[in-house]
Amino acid sequence: MKKRIVSFVIDKNLDIKNHLIQLDYYKGKFSSRKRRKNDFYDKLLKLSPKKSGVRIRENIGRFYLPNKRKILTSISKDVNSEWIKIETVYFKRLEKIHNHLFPFSHVKAVLSTAGGFGYSTQGRWFATSMTQNKFIAIDIAMHELMHFMFHKYYWDECAKKGLTWKQIWNIKEAFTVLLNLEFSDIRFQTDYGYPEHKNIREAIKKSWKKYHDFDKALDSAIKVAKLSS
Repeated sequence: MKKRIVSFVIDKNLDIKNHLIQLDYYKGKFSSRKRRKNDFYDKLLKLSPKKSGVRIRENIGRFYLPNKRKILTSISKDVNSEWIKIETVYFKRLEKIHNHLFPFSHVKAVLSTAGGFGYSTQGRWFATSMTQNKFIAIDIAMHELMHFMFHKYYWDECAKKGLTWKQIWNIKEAFTVLLNLEFSDIRFQTDYGYPEHKNIREAIKKSWKKYHDFDKALDSAIKVAKLSS
């Protein structure tokens, strides 16, 4: 039996790390999409990173009380059971699209209490939703796993071509449009992306439909990203 690559887990410490990533996003406004005002994060921005982590731990503690353990175990079990059905298909297509193997033998999918979802390629984990249903959690997983491929094989290539960090970030995010073109039969909702990436996503979509070649789609994305900045 083939060993699974992704395991959906309950991990309070990584949940806290995801909240800290979301706090960074909240502060830096990575996206032009209007973010819902978050009074808790506004208060955290006034604290040091260490104190922010302590406050987050206290705030999410109710989700990890001993009497919630069975519920959390049930949530992770349900998501893992659903993911098993599509993992092989997902990675086969992901590798075919990029013409590269997925770079890691195992990745943790952390079920998070946050409203947004970050990742760490170095730590080999990404966050997905604990509080929404298992199908949304899986859709988020497909989105985040695409980023792992981009960081491994294309980020440095874009940097060598003179793109700024933000331009590369925008391209990385825009490439999830391919989820709508190549994975719709195993997804449960459309990947809409961010408003400011619309033109890059359209360029990728147009190139992909014509050539089915990631490198050509990347070239198209780079041209648009440079014009958009």
